[in-house]
Amino acid sequence: MFTISSSFYILAHIYTSKVGSGSMKLYFKITLLAAILILLISGCVKQTPKDEITADLNKQFQLKINQTAFIESEDIEVKFLDVKEDSRCPSDVVCVWAGRVAVLLNTSIRDQASSITLVKGPGSEDIEYFDGYSIRLISVEPYPATTKRIQPSDYTATFIVSKTT
Repeated sequence: MFTISSSFYILAHIYTSKVGSGSMKLYFKITLLAAILILLISGCVKQTPKDEITADLNKQFQLKINQTAFIESEDIEVKFLDVKEDSRCPSDVVCVWAGRVAVLLNTSIRDQASSITLVKGPGSEDIEYFDGYSIRLISVEPYPATTKRIQPSDYTATFIVSKTT
């Protein structure tokens, strides 16, 4: 594998063997210094992986399964793990019961993790409380239809986290 240390070794070898004139040596030194600075600076910037988003307290945010929202101001992470149940009545059918959808989350506040299940549907709690905060399940998409099977990767859930105290 090509690493940063091997890159510097190769550049140093090129410098000592191929660079001849004084102006070329100065140009090479400036280029090498700039490359080192860019590598150092890029290593200091926090990169947000594509499976992590930033969210704000009291504002709705959407997550796909295995995606995490980070609320930096409160040091809270919410990870959408799974749709445990989706018995909602398909949109192209008339049902006696509307059905419900249940989602499994992992929440972490100041590195203390807990699992939460939120259920949206008649007679269900779509809100849970943890460590002075609440999390509410706003919606889960797509809505079922008899013409299309929903894959786990298709689900998007909308949440809101609020302070309760």
